[in-house]
Amino acid sequence: MDLYIAFWDKNFWLPTGYSWDDLDPQKTNKPFPNSGDLWVYPFIFAGFCVFLKYCILIPFVFVPLGKRLKIRSQPYRHPPHNSILDQVYKKFRSRAPHPVIEEHAKKLGWTNRQVDRWLRQKTVSQQATTMEKYIDCAWQLVYYVGFCITGIVVLHDKPWLYDVRHCWYSFPMQFPQSELWWYYMVALGFYWCQTATHFMQPRRHDSAHMLCHHIVTILLTSLSWVCNFVRIGSLILFLHECADIPLLIAKICGYCKRPSLMDKWFVVFVILWIVTRLGIFPLRLIRSTLFEAHVQEDKFYPVYYLFNGLILSIFFMHLIWTYNILQVIARKFSSDHISDVRSSASEISSDDVAYPATKKKE
Repeated sequence: MDLYIAFWDKNFWLPTGYSWDDLDPQKTNKPFPNSGDLWVYPFIFAGFCVFLKYCILIPFVFVPLGKRLKIRSQPYRHPPHNSILDQVYKKFRSRAPHPVIEEHAKKLGWTNRQVDRWLRQKTVSQQATTMEKYIDCAWQLVYYVGFCITGIVVLHDKPWLYDVRHCWYSFPMQFPQSELWWYYMVALGFYWCQTATHFMQPRRHDSAHMLCHHIVTILLTSLSWVCNFVRIGSLILFLHECADIPLLIAKICGYCKRPSLMDKWFVVFVILWIVTRLGIFPLRLIRSTLFEAHVQEDKFYPVYYLFNGLILSIFFMHLIWTYNILQVIARKFSSDHISDVRSSASEISSDDVAYPATKKKE
């Protein structure tokens, strides 16, 4: 009990002069955010997301549509078993240094090219099928499109959408409307679903990065609900989902072997990414949380720094993804079409690679 009381210390979570009783929706009879909702409703929505995805959309929508689009569903061929190269693969995957390749080629009596192709074939064989990647993208696309439309409906008449300073006026005595409650709980449900099923989804080059992003997003969204940072939190949620839509469409076009469409949607994605993730997010939202929030309230308290730390960590992830995007753009000049987008430097380009199995020379 002492640990529980210490954790919820008002001096950490709330501005000076306020107690939890002042923000309790039951005691005040005012519609403040209820932290208890976070332990119930997001998990209900997460369960609904799992049911919707695996029991309805995948078998009755995504798979039939994928077959009509002639998206590959066969697993990739495995190379012949080789315990020596398996050890090399575990350490380097397909990026073994040239001296290592030479050493093991001599040991096996193979050519360098045979060793290199075995490692690449092993890497490809561990990937999810194109159909599985398409299903994952299609599911996210359904959610992001629906969430963005909902965000427009929910936020279009809110003053803080047009002037971020309204996020801090009269804080913390702000009362989120019911539509914001739904907006938050559904978003948390989706990210809990994505986190819980993370290891069931196709392996990505940045799987650890993506899992970290999901966890930080859950922490940030939950924290903004508990501390009534709902206005700025709703803007962050809305801003972050819209840029993913053209990205997912571009990837699906790649899986359908429509390189021209993929390139066009990639351009849309890059423009939207720059405007939202590198423009509006740092220059308006982060700037407001860092330099306007405390000016409006003339108060500093510990959770303020935690909140900004989580926001900055998400922005840092954006910079990493931006670097990946720049790599893809640079690669564009040495290939016929864009080979990939944010998530993996080789994901789309290696989908249909099938290197022949090599044979050990006697």
